[in-house]
Parts: sequence; structure tokens; C-alpha cells
Amino acid sequence: MTNKIKNTMGEQELTDTIYKSMTSRRSFLKKTALVGGLGLGMGTFRGLSAFASPNEGPGMTAGDVAILSFLAAGELIETELWVQYCELAAGNKAYAKALNLIEAEMVPYVCDVTDDEQSHAKFINAYLVANGHPEISLDKFRTLPSSKATGAKDIGRLTNLMEVTVDTTWFNRQRDTGNPDFGTIYPQSVDIVGKPVIPLSDNVSEKEMQLIANCAAFHFAATEQNGASIYPSMIPKASNLEVLQILTSIGPTEAYFFASFHQSLEGVQAISGDGLVFPDMKKNHIGGHHFPRPCKFLREGLPLVTVIRPTATVNGGAMHLVKGLIKSNVFKGQSQEFLDYMTKLATAADDATRTL
Repeated sequence: MTNKIKNTMGEQELTDTIYKSMTSRRSFLKKTALVGGLGLGMGTFRGLSAFASPNEGPGMTAGDVAILSFLAAGELIETELWVQYCELAAGNKAYAKALNLIEAEMVPYVCDVTDDEQSHAKFINAYLVANGHPEISLDKFRTLPSSKATGAKDIGRLTNLMEVTVDTTWFNRQRDTGNPDFGTIYPQSVDIVGKPVIPLSDNVSEKEMQLIANCAAFHFAATEQNGASIYPSMIPKASNLEVLQILTSIGPTEAYFFASFHQSLEGVQAISGDGLVFPDMKKNHIGGHHFPRPCKFLREGLPLVTVIRPTATVNGGAMHLVKGLIKSNVFKGQSQEFLDYMTKLATAADDATRTL
């Protein structure tokens, strides 16, 4: 059954004091969440984990390796995306000012989450290697051009942030009792189609920079929403207890990042231009009520419950994530070899089956 939901929305310079005056999310995250790192590896390993004891369940299966391999690739891609954001947030005063008009601590938030996602990549890669599987590297695919704006490094990129189409359907979804896993379809909250989320040069007006920053703010949350769904979607497919521990420990940090950037959108003010229309998120509490509402889960007839959604393979799995990134233009300009590689990894992860 498919249900359609109506759209609920209507039409300082960067200095060290930013960092000194804030209470960084990092200090909280270190106390509440396990952070790791990312990488990719393929193969089968049926002996016990290098860290496991004999009573910790089965060794890693081919499915476990496929799951971690895809997640490693995903975290490497996510890290690279955030690196671009951090370079410009920390190194471009005009971009930093526009971001900080949305959230006073947005710049350090962006660079903090960059470090956290990198830790996920490093940890998963290290875990694969420790268990006899090759480390995954996407370095040969770092071929996309960089921004020419002040702050951006002139290096090859994995992702394209110059013409991004941002999925904003999650905004309405969080405020409704439906669930894509039950066929509910949500409209875009703000239409952001083929727009830059970073400045491409220094020839950008103040208004244009604010539009770019607003697009980026929605993309921050959309990026972490993907991470919040992919980990729980993999949990029912994993066999090894340590792999399950990785999924259940890293996954919640992605949800925490999503919630943080979601809340930051309360600072978006009304502005329009270049085909974009952003409402005042504080008006009529549009940006408030960011805690998710209880929704359908598992099957019809059970009580509504507050959960991460979606998590079904078709809506929150690996291949769905890859298709979404392609649709968003984040991979625009990438080689067919790269797309084929990511498709292969995603298919293997989605096909993983729990072995007890």
C-alpha cells in the first residue's frame, strides 16, 4: 500500500574564538559512542576473529566480510565528502560566516564529524586486515576536480559537491507516523536540484553564499540520515558477534550526527534565489519537533514505535544507498569502473545472509 504525505513546509569572521567558546560535540561523543574507522576488503574467513574467544560465536562469514567491505567503502566516501566541507568551512571566511548564521557552532561541528567518520573508516579497515582480508582503498578513484575557492586543496576528489540534488524527504518523514518500509511516500521539503553545496570560486556574492550554505546544511543531515539507516539494515544479515558489535556500536553514532545536523536546521532563515526557496524554519515551529514520531515498524497490527526508518533492504540497504548517491550527483563525473565496483560491493552486502 502506498500513502502520499502532504508537504508540511511553505514557501564574524571565523576566528579561534569559535572553538574556544563552544562545547564541542566531540567531548560528548567520546563519552557516549564508540567510534571506529573505515576501509574495504573482500574474501572469506571462517576462522575466529583475531579478537574473538572460542565462545563468541562463529567466525566471519563471506556475508560478514561483504557487509564490512561495503561499509568501509561507504565510510571512505563519506569521509572524503566531509573533508571537502571541512576544508572550506575552516578555510573560507565567507562560507564559514554563512554556515554560522544557521548554527553558531556549525564550522567545528563539520570538522568534528569529519574526524569521526574517518575513525569509522580506519577502524573497519583495520578490523578487516586483522582478520586476514585486504584493506580497501579508493585512492585510484580520486579523480574529480576540487573547488577553486579559498580554503579548498587542489587535489583529486571522490565526490562531486558542485551540482548536488539533496534528498529532503526525511524532514517530513521524521514528523509523521508513516514508514517507507510500509510504502509511505514523502515529498521533498525543500527542492534542491543540481546546486553547489560548497563555493566553487571566490566570485560569490553574500546572498549566493548563504544559499550555498543553506543547501549544504540540508545535505549534512541527508548524508547522516543515510548512515543512520544503512547500519541497522545490515544487522539482520550479520553472523559473527564482533561484526554485530561493530554494526550496533558505530550505527548509533550516525544517528547522533543526523540528529545534530537536523536540529541545526532550526537556524535556517527565509531566503530565495537561483530557483531555491528556503522558509524561515523558526516560523510556525517548522524546524522544531525534530524528535522522530512513533511510526509503523516490522508489521501491521503492532503499536507505533519510535525507530530508525527506513531499514528494509529495498529502502535502506546498500544498493539503495548507492543509487541514491548516483541520483544526488555526488558521483557525477566518476568512472564506470568506480560505479561498477560500488555496485558489486553493495550487491554482495545486500545478499548477505545470517548463518547461525
